[in-house]
Amino acid sequence: MIVAFLIVVFVLGMFIATYDGMKDIYRTLHDITVKTAESFKGTDLTERSEMWERIRVVLGITLGMGKDRSVRAFFIVSGLLSLTVMILLAGRVGIGLQALASVIAAFLPYLLLRIRMENMRVKGSHEGEIMLAELTENYKIYYYNMKEAIDRTAVSLKDAPGSKRILANLSRGLDRAGSEKSMIKLLDEFSLSINTSWSNTLKNLMYFSLIHGIRVEEALEDLAGTLKSARKVEEYSKRENNESALMIRFMVPLTYLMTAYIGIVFFGFGTKKFLEYQFGTEVGATWFTIFIIVYTTSYMVNSFLSKNKLDL
Repeated sequence: MIVAFLIVVFVLGMFIATYDGMKDIYRTLHDITVKTAESFKGTDLTERSEMWERIRVVLGITLGMGKDRSVRAFFIVSGLLSLTVMILLAGRVGIGLQALASVIAAFLPYLLLRIRMENMRVKGSHEGEIMLAELTENYKIYYYNMKEAIDRTAVSLKDAPGSKRILANLSRGLDRAGSEKSMIKLLDEFSLSINTSWSNTLKNLMYFSLIHGIRVEEALEDLAGTLKSARKVEEYSKRENNESALMIRFMVPLTYLMTAYIGIVFFGFGTKKFLEYQFGTEVGATWFTIFIIVYTTSYMVNSFLSKNKLDL
């Protein structure tokens, strides 16, 4: 959220500083965006690249938007964000820094979605014990019918909201699945939603039960027991560096805001003069761009490394 806020401040600041001289270009970009979005309506692609499929899966897991239209919109937003940053920085910073910032801007939506997906995976992994207990119970109650067990668990699961959402997506997908291949694809996406060794094992158990009708209640109970033991080990070995996370997420931007406040209030810059120096000069724009790049990179790395999933 803080990264997104700083990016918005950066874009708005550069937009205000360059609007008078580039208003025609901005209007042209607006028209191109609208026409491009309209041209994609109602169209479907028959061939999908590996990148396309990966982004579709990420969008489906994080936002529940796994359609082709959503992927097209994602590429449009990423491209426009990169182009906007490139235009805003043109002539204000060095060409190397301009290119680096535009490339980071292009990948930023995907990285933010990946962070969201990793947070969901961590949450889902710690809810696994609850989900497995509920799923195993429903599997027995409904006479070893895995599809029925998934449907019932997706409705009845209350203490594990992340797992409930994942199971609900799987349940809806299985209702529409018309072949073994599509069911395997859905189970793969279910496993990727948590991305642990135990979720992969659970996926295989679901496959054997759904496709081949094999009873897997004992395997489910063994998996639940193993996961319970893993939780005890994780509670002893868990190590989180909350101080570094707080410093990166809050202290760094707060330091910048305090610097701006001191400059405006105590040194008599005034808001207009401060914005002019920060975004209207090459030195100010260069250092702010470097600040955004370093902060964004640090935030992304910390977000990926600071939380541990519960795994076997």
